[in-house]
Order: sequence, then structure tokens, then C-alpha cells
Amino acid sequence: MSFKRLKDLLYVSSDIRTPQAKEFLQDTKTLQLICNGITSIICPDLYDAGMNAVQALKSGVGLASHHDVLDEWESVWSGISIISNRRTPMHRDWGGAFQFYDLLISGGTHTACVLDLPDLGAELQYLPGTAVAISGKVLRHGVKGWEGGERVCAAHFMKDAVHDRLQQPRSDWPHLADYL
Repeated sequence: MSFKRLKDLLYVSSDIRTPQAKEFLQDTKTLQLICNGITSIICPDLYDAGMNAVQALKSGVGLASHHDVLDEWESVWSGISIISNRRTPMHRDWGGAFQFYDLLISGGTHTACVLDLPDLGAELQYLPGTAVAISGKVLRHGVKGWEGGERVCAAHFMKDAVHDRLQQPRSDWPHLADYL
């Protein structure tokens, strides 16, 4: 008896299939292009893997159905979560591959905030305009609180299952030779 590996189709998230989400993507286009630029510099393989996956999705590969909101998706990241005025408990991001980075962009009006990375014994100042790339599956991370205003985080991530489903190779870890 042989077993075939099941391959469910991918779906555009219901959260993103709204007129408000389409407007959000249009309004954040510049931010997404900046995040793409950061990604291409810090990890060119991850940028390429993300771009290939997004282009495959935009062309309908692996999708149950196309949705016009994909035309507005400028990011190489397959997912973006917006965290607004919330503490983030210590966690790891289990959906990515070990070598995938998460790109965290801090925004708002807050005047004090710390991104805790206890596995490194590090606490990073996390003010508006800060970008932090971490291997979220490897390193626990979180924000216990903030002071002085509103806090927003745009957490960019890539789902390993999406890359697997699209038969996209995983990026390699960055190498010093990439920068020399």
C-alpha cells in the first residue's frame, strides 16, 4: 500500500480579503518596499526565497482561488501581523524555518520600550523607527511593556509551510561572504 502526501491548496487569509486590508496595503506600500530593501541587504537568499514565493502566489500557483488583494501585496514576506498597544509575551515563532528571519518594525509615539531576547541575554531599545531582524523560531522574544504613547509593531514573517507547498527552496543562513 502506498501513501500520497496530501497537498492542501493555499488560501488568501480572510483578514486580508477586505476593502480595509486592500487600503492598508496601499497605504503601507512604501514601508513594505523599505522592508524588502532591508531584507535584500541582510539576507539576500531570504529575499530571493520570499520574492519567488510571493510571485508564485500572485501567479496562482498553489492557491485555491486568486483574490485581487494579491495585486497590492508588495512584500517579500508571506505574512505581516500588526501588533498595536499590546505586550508581547515571550515566545518563539514556530511557523518559520530555523534560518528564516522575522523582521520587526517598531512604530508609534512611545518614548520607551525594550525588546527582550533572553536567549542572548539581550535587551534592545525598541523605539519608533527601529527595525530588528531575528530568527524568531530560534530565539525567544517579547515586549513586557512600553511608556509614553502609542506602540505599533509590524511583524513580518515567512511561513515554512507556504514555501514547502510552493516547492520553494529555503534560504540558507547568511554567510560573511555575502557581504564581502
